[in-house]
Amino acid sequence: MTHKITLRGSLERCRMKAIHNLLAFVFALSVFCPGSLGAPSVIATASIDSKSNVSSLDARARKYASKAHRYVKSIKVGKIRRSYVVNVPKGYGVKPAPVMFVLHGAMGNTFTVAWDTRMTERANEQGFIVVYPRGIGIAKTLMTWNAGDCCGVAKLRNIDDIAFLRALVAKLKEDYKVDADRFYIAGASNGGMMAYRAAMEMSDQIAAIATASGTMMTSQTAPGEPVSVIAFHGTDDHIVPYKGGPGGLPFWKIVGSKVSDNVKFWVARDKCNEKCVHEEIGNYVKDTYSHGANGTEVCVYVVKKGKHNWPGGRAAILRNDPEMGKVDATDLICKFFLAHPKVHNTKASSD
Repeated sequence: MTHKITLRGSLERCRMKAIHNLLAFVFALSVFCPGSLGAPSVIATASIDSKSNVSSLDARARKYASKAHRYVKSIKVGKIRRSYVVNVPKGYGVKPAPVMFVLHGAMGNTFTVAWDTRMTERANEQGFIVVYPRGIGIAKTLMTWNAGDCCGVAKLRNIDDIAFLRALVAKLKEDYKVDADRFYIAGASNGGMMAYRAAMEMSDQIAAIATASGTMMTSQTAPGEPVSVIAFHGTDDHIVPYKGGPGGLPFWKIVGSKVSDNVKFWVARDKCNEKCVHEEIGNYVKDTYSHGANGTEVCVYVVKKGKHNWPGGRAAILRNDPEMGKVDATDLICKFFLAHPKVHNTKASSD
């Protein structure tokens, strides 16, 4: 029995090494020979860049009232055509809808993050328009975001993902009846890193962000408007380490900041109370820093022995982690977002 287990373990390690080597080869080919695998692809759909002839958003909204709708679209940003998926909830149009962008992690895509998080189903229940933008990659794989010092093809080609997100905000305002004070961004891993960057550079447009297994990888720390933050981390995350330092995957490495440093930064930036409300709930702890400027708040969930997964998700790429499965990040994020709209020109609470 011992020999069988050892052999099985060896075969598993060999299999994983082969996969890693293959991904490393494809990744290197995309960087040094970008033309060999083609330009960033766009999801094929009949509704791409469609122009509506409906004269008003109220009239257009009537067709969404009976059921939810899903659309795959694209928009040209600079010289690159970027794609995204829009899910419009049942009952849309009764009042301006909140909008949530959900950013996939490295090697993910719009399908994997939607399936992993179940965000479409929950957003439909809560009345969000949920948008899944697509990163930059090669051959519909290895999609990444340029979050500053990470990651992959998007970083090495210096893709302007902030311009993409700004263009999406403008396009959503044009195409749908939305609440301009309720634009939110949630991101997994590299998508969480991108959410942090957007909170810095788009603080005039974003009310709150959510990150799962992400960290700050941007040096853009200029003052801006307050942005609420909810973050999820596992103490045993080896890709984006909880205590900072070297992490990543065999074919690219990252050096992230400590979770505690991220928290201190946002608590100070949002002018929240430095003393948190500390709660220990099952296998995780929750720290909440309240009474920030313009009603902002910083909330951090730390899962003991948790790994690099979306809490409560279906593990679309990495193996499922039972510890992370005990927290429902999707539900918590929706509730947090709805409780934190964008508020302008008020002072921090003195409570």
